Amino acid sequence: MANILPILLFLCCGSAALAYRGPDLPPGPYCGITGQCCTKRQDGCSHRILDSVCYCDQFCKQNRTHDDCCPDYETVCLNEPAQPIPLQNTPCKYNNKRYFPDETTKQNCNTCTCVAESESTSNWQCEQKTCLMDEEIIENVNSRRLSWRAANYSEFYGKTLEDGLTYKLGTLPLSVETKRMGAIRYDKDIDYPREFDARRRWNSTSPIIDQGWCGSDWAVSIVGVASDRFAIQSNGAEKITLSAQMLLSCKRFRRDKGSCKGGHIDIAWNYAKAEGLVDDKCFPYQAKDVRQVRCPFKRNGDLISDGCTPSTPLRTSRYKVGPPGRLKNIEDIMYDIMTSGPVQAVMTVHQDFFHYRDGIYRRSRYGDNYLMGLHSVRVMGWGEERGDKYWIVANSWGTNWGENGFFRIARGENESDIESFVVTVLTEVASAYQKK
Repeated sequence: MANILPILLFLCCGSAALAYRGPDLPPGPYCGITGQCCTKRQDGCSHRILDSVCYCDQFCKQNRTHDDCCPDYETVCLNEPAQPIPLQNTPCKYNNKRYFPDETTKQNCNTCTCVAESESTSNWQCEQKTCLMDEEIIENVNSRRLSWRAANYSEFYGKTLEDGLTYKLGTLPLSVETKRMGAIRYDKDIDYPREFDARRRWNSTSPIIDQGWCGSDWAVSIVGVASDRFAIQSNGAEKITLSAQMLLSCKRFRRDKGSCKGGHIDIAWNYAKAEGLVDDKCFPYQAKDVRQVRCPFKRNGDLISDGCTPSTPLRTSRYKVGPPGRLKNIEDIMYDIMTSGPVQAVMTVHQDFFHYRDGIYRRSRYGDNYLMGLHSVRVMGWGEERGDKYWIVANSWGTNWGENGFFRIARGENESDIESFVVTVLTEVASAYQKK
């Protein structure tokens, strides 16, 4: 033990005396006090510096990792010209941390670099991308007593607005032919209930799906509507969740590849009509397109050849739908939901919508008002809150978003174009189970 203590003291002192350089050291002189320079380590060739010692001998520079030479060793002992000691730049600060020039950090969705502007000044230079989450939007919406409240979602933090519009939406612009889709008119002169919710009416609607960071809202909303309608129109006998992954991986049309960067709803509906779908258990959703998940099924197959388990003994064919139709007025939308189940709607999304927490959404115009995208959703019903009419809508961003995955939006105002393009469809249920 007696021999260990001196060794520890030597190591501590030695580690404290490494590379005596920098503007924060006392100016000296050290070796210059006596002018004595030694070839071997001698006490006479050492000098006090701070709380340790430095040396003026040839040994002090023999090991690059152990440079304990005095600051003026080269000048006095080696006759080298004195080198100016560079000033250290003031570090940049962020979140109580210091960053030196050329070091980077992320501030929301932007990468920031600490840049030396002079010998003593450093400042941040940051990218200027529009981030998906914006504290100003949240503060403005929540302080203005609007009909809805906003929140910051950690899943969206650090993403750009363009990321959100590309990968959290996905519906591509409607073609001229699609916009001309024939309208279905019911013209029912009836009193509609003040509130209607397909979830409570049938208790067989499909769950909220999280599309992930894949622009597949078009696929998710289609299989959501079709799944609900199979259950409803079969009186609960064919209660299944259909495969959105099949639409991502198996569609084979020239105009539309159906990828995580978007798809056309008309082509997807036509595929469900012509080829049919399997259930999600047979081909689970993976938030990946055909480039990553290949289609395992042959064209014109059935559930048996596909290796899937039919929902009932009476079914061997895939789950197919009839031709889609368009609902143009509010009463027809309400009647169709009330009698046949949820419908698909295409809405326009701006930045503030991503922040929706609860309440009845109306676009606030806070945040970016230029970038926007189309979003396909599933309308489940309607209601009123203190006279304020709304639609009940299922989103595809998981249950942590909004009102457990759902949102309410103003009804009768075509808010965010929610009433501009609404699609209904019938399903080909097994005849023995058809709704009477």
